[in-house]
Amino acid sequence: MRAHTQRRAGAAGAVTPAAPGIPRAAVPAVTYVLFVVMTGGTVPTPVYALYAQRLHLSPPVVALVFAAYAVGILAALLLFGGLSDKIGRRATLVPALAVAAVSSVVFIAFPTLPGLFAGRLLSGISVGLTTGAATAYLRELHPSPPRAALITSVTNMAGLGSGALLSGVLVEYAPAPTVLPYTVLIVLLLPGLALWALPEQAVARGGGIRPQRIGVPPAVRRPFAAAAAAVFASFSLLGLLAALAGNFLVQGLHNHSHLAVGLVAFSAFGSAGAAQLLAVRLAPRTGLTVGMTAVPLGLALILTGLSAASLPVFLCGSLLGGAGAGTSFKSGLALVTAQASPDRVSELVSGFFVAAYLGLTVPVVGVAVLLANGTLMTAAGVFAAVITVLCLGSIGVTTALGNRTTNR
Repeated sequence: MRAHTQRRAGAAGAVTPAAPGIPRAAVPAVTYVLFVVMTGGTVPTPVYALYAQRLHLSPPVVALVFAAYAVGILAALLLFGGLSDKIGRRATLVPALAVAAVSSVVFIAFPTLPGLFAGRLLSGISVGLTTGAATAYLRELHPSPPRAALITSVTNMAGLGSGALLSGVLVEYAPAPTVLPYTVLIVLLLPGLALWALPEQAVARGGGIRPQRIGVPPAVRRPFAAAAAAVFASFSLLGLLAALAGNFLVQGLHNHSHLAVGLVAFSAFGSAGAAQLLAVRLAPRTGLTVGMTAVPLGLALILTGLSAASLPVFLCGSLLGGAGAGTSFKSGLALVTAQASPDRVSELVSGFFVAAYLGLTVPVVGVAVLLANGTLMTAAGVFAAVITVLCLGSIGVTTALGNRTTNR
């Protein structure tokens, strides 16, 4: 009766539902930890311009600093993706919080190029550790696994968007712009330590830690290719706005506002999270096609905004492109997991995330090199052309999958 009441109340919005015997605060607590760690992933975004000015960093170097974040995430996912199964969810999440705090301390204490690389790498490791453990923990704590997965994906994007916006406000209007954003983040991380009071749902298996295997069975290669191309293109757009928005605003729009940089990242990641909520009822193939249509349209608006020196048009492009990225991410992951046999899901999901974080880094570095050696519009145009080709390729493969199913 109590569990039934909790579910009814949760549906009505009074409390967050929890599985029978689980404290009501458990789901919000884990969600908060995931949110605040993801927030740390974009806190440096509005500060990059200050670092570039003070340390005389070129766009490619700034892009490499950003790329260190994705390297940390990939290393954590591939090397420690199953850590919480070995030692428990709480025993993984609490150290992840500590790593996130240490990352902020490094940014504060060592505002040098090596310090930036170290801080971003540690931030990525904390995100990688948190993502896997929090996803598994929420699935165990929440009575509805699909709803738990939705909470996880939306919280990821909401945290990334909020980090950039919070930092943008602090850098623009508060003192100590290279110190205060990280200090605030440390303060926000502290309540997450209450996680240790929650019950551990998983039985720690112990044993050695092995790197996550990645494999794509022949029968799943077509849908995986469509999903991988989609998430690569989607994260390329998000990574571009998170790493180089400052360069685009200054060179293209003559806008030096740090808050505007935060707003651009917030609009992209925020719309990505909102789009995942709206895409819940879409079939994976339909969602993938919709997302891969929205991303090039968003890029077209971004190019138009740069050409016309219009921040509103640029922001509209960020919103539309971000929405397409969020829809593609959710739909692509659903397509991959639906096609895989139960014993191969983790391999395919790992491959999907590798494609995502390669997209977050490789194109951004390429655009930064073009910025350093050419014009802004040339760099943006080449990026848009490559991403559009990827999107069209993903749509083509997705459509072929639908036709094969119909013919059968």
